[in-house]
Amino acid sequence: MTAPADDNPMGALRKRLGCSHPFDIRYAEIGNEDFFATSRYSYRWAGFYNALSQKYPNITFIATTTISISSPPAVDDHDYQVPLYFIQNFRRYENIPRPLPRVLAGEFAVVNDNDSYIKNPFSGNRLEYPSIKSAVAESIYRIGFERNSDVIIGDCYAPVLQNIDNTQWTPALIVFNTTLVVKSTSYLAQKMFGENLGNFILNSTAANRTITHQSVRKGEEGDGKLGNLYFVATKRTNDNTLIVKFANIDPNDTLVNAQIQGSTTSSEGTAYILTAGPDVDPTTVHNTFSNPNAASITTKPVTATDGIFSVTVPSWSVVVVTLIL
Repeated sequence: MTAPADDNPMGALRKRLGCSHPFDIRYAEIGNEDFFATSRYSYRWAGFYNALSQKYPNITFIATTTISISSPPAVDDHDYQVPLYFIQNFRRYENIPRPLPRVLAGEFAVVNDNDSYIKNPFSGNRLEYPSIKSAVAESIYRIGFERNSDVIIGDCYAPVLQNIDNTQWTPALIVFNTTLVVKSTSYLAQKMFGENLGNFILNSTAANRTITHQSVRKGEEGDGKLGNLYFVATKRTNDNTLIVKFANIDPNDTLVNAQIQGSTTSSEGTAYILTAGPDVDPTTVHNTFSNPNAASITTKPVTATDGIFSVTVPSWSVVVVTLIL
């Protein structure tokens, strides 16, 4: 895949199949879910890693577990859980050692909306389709990824595709048959995050009557979280855009009054909103074959005046705000 096309048989095959240029492969994983067989993985990892890393020094090789090996460049975490797990683990990646290993959240998804099954999420009723509740909980976890992007390589909802007529797993990000494609609530949430990605993390804290800006410490209430509201602020430097992402699990809507510190900017922006709607149980809203648009992304204008703007984050919702700085 990385070989030149002119003097390598595999490179020549790639060229015949339509791609003359080598693929820019930056990451490769050795194994899959070897936490189920750690006694064998310790020597297999060493054998593959020692040989491959010497031949391909520009590729970061990812281990599937750190139980039986020490200090791999990166590790792949897999989490299939209930919403409460992802909410409770919002700060998980703030507490792992730096600088190594880095982390690929290679598979994660809510598989059961009933939080009482946190110790065994595959028991009880598996979700057929992601719900608003599951999409919001996954977004809280994903906000934690962005806040710790010094160590997080990337994240992947899993599985991505499900043929409704021949399937062995639920839920999935996108469900399809020969005539219809259903984009799940989790897909819509991830679309909002993926299309609005900053490359510079900004310091962001929240305060109410009992928490002042000065009293907020990193990793505590007010830093990325206030009550049932979770958030991260980033900047996209190529077009000078502020991006603020919220996930709200409060039973009530939350009014956010935001101050861009040191800014006197006045500009127009957009809030992208995914929510179940007022007084609607978030576990009951799914995009399905019978109702593929039960949930959709809506937009509202946001106006900043002298660096100050307001946005209402609905109950059980994901909201992404973009503003030119």
